[in-house]
Amino acid sequence: MKFEVKHPDKVLFPKDKITKEDLLEYYTLVASRILPLIKSRPIMMKRYVEGIDKSAFVQKQVPSYFPKWIDTATVKREGKSSIKMPLINSKDALLYLVNQGCITPHIWQSQSEELNCPNRLVFDLDPPKGGFSLAAEGAKFIREVLERDYKLKSYLMTTGRNGLHLIVPIKPDHPFKAVREFAKSVGGILESERPNEFTISPRKPKRVKRVYIEYLRNGYAQTSFAPYAIRATTKAPIAMPIGWDELKKGRSMERNAPSNLKNLEK
Repeated sequence: MKFEVKHPDKVLFPKDKITKEDLLEYYTLVASRILPLIKSRPIMMKRYVEGIDKSAFVQKQVPSYFPKWIDTATVKREGKSSIKMPLINSKDALLYLVNQGCITPHIWQSQSEELNCPNRLVFDLDPPKGGFSLAAEGAKFIREVLERDYKLKSYLMTTGRNGLHLIVPIKPDHPFKAVREFAKSVGGILESERPNEFTISPRKPKRVKRVYIEYLRNGYAQTSFAPYAIRATTKAPIAMPIGWDELKKGRSMERNAPSNLKNLEK
């Protein structure tokens, strides 16, 4: 490891007694899985320096005290100066960010080689409480549309809570605006077929008892949870990639990181 871990015994999940050392152990175990999926993607850091029950802060720009061996991407901002954002291109970089209180890396949908054109799109299916089975139905519907009409494959990931992310690898041939509009149109098909159960409207009154299909994560500089990332909430749930055959009606499939984290080595 290229850096010294400070305060490894600091408890970051008070109710679950999960320490910084536990988190570092977990991310060490899953590094070989997570790195290929987040490499070269700018990282938005939400830092819980004092633990998840204390106030956190969002940080996009690499601070001056970060080591030089952390790779960065220069990101343009409309009407503002460009900033340098961190990239997680090595296990040491992953662990360093965790050491800085970044429990859940949030990743861009594009990579540093072509920041303006995403190479994946995300459908975030956010159901009402107890509505996981409905989110699962929506995911299957969108998968069918993508395969039948566009020859696009899609993959599933639990959000660590009650919803699902449908992730679609694409070629980085189109700008964010076009990709976002495409995601909106596909989500709109499901909304038009089953308007009482699904909506693409971000307005909360429209989302009552419906699954919200969030397509806005496909905009420039928007982020989503990294696969295999631990969520900064009680029980330390994991944003876990799953197979379509694992999707069972009526189950949230929430997978948590226990305090010893050893069973996740499987």
